[in-house]
Amino acid sequence: MNDFELIDKYFENNLTPKEQRIFNELLNNNEDFKEEFLFQKDLKKIIALDQRENLKSTLQGFENKIEKEVKILFLPKKWFAAASIILLLGLGTWFVNDTYFPSNQKIYATNFVAYRNIIQPVVRSSEVNTIEYKAFVAYENRECHKALNLFNSTVNSKEEYIQFYKAMCYLSLSKPSNAINLLLPIATSTNKNDSKINFKEIANWYLALAYLKNEEKQKAISQFSFIANHPDNYFKKEEANKILNYLN
Repeated sequence: MNDFELIDKYFENNLTPKEQRIFNELLNNNEDFKEEFLFQKDLKKIIALDQRENLKSTLQGFENKIEKEVKILFLPKKWFAAASIILLLGLGTWFVNDTYFPSNQKIYATNFVAYRNIIQPVVRSSEVNTIEYKAFVAYENRECHKALNLFNSTVNSKEEYIQFYKAMCYLSLSKPSNAINLLLPIATSTNKNDSKINFKEIANWYLALAYLKNEEKQKAISQFSFIANHPDNYFKKEEANKILNYLN
């Protein structure tokens, strides 16, 4: 399977677990692949904005063609109009639905990327040998089951950042309910975080995605609305607004 087919299957939310691992590795390590993926992702956004006008122009084109055909074949114009609409629906409905009414799973797949490791820099030649270090090595290698086992074995397994990265593993493994159980306390915490890293703000975004993945649409809408409207929230605010346009 070439890179283009892999990216197409990603946007169709049709990757096998093995293909997902290959996709993640390419996205993180292959600049050409990443550039092509981002190009296609941006292209889909542009198409979404312009599609309504394009469809209008397409229908007008069909109508103009119909007028010419009518003069030649001496058939009622309305017959050609009906045929053109049927043809457009037959060939284009999948694209219109995908653009204007994407499924919850499609929106999730388009927007979910596991948050990068910002806690434990992984230096391949490092002599660090702690369980936490090994957990983050596994995390960066997308070995989610291994990372989870190691995160659970750390002496500080209840720390907020450990819980957050465990949630990333569960989302990567398509286990949104497990991720929600970990993200919700972080996203709703009223405790002042002494860390410079605002995991609460980041957790809100991933909690919204987890609700979407779990087909809890109303909770997802509420969560994305919180992100979009909260004056102190800046992480993924623009993306939350765009998703709300699809969900509302």
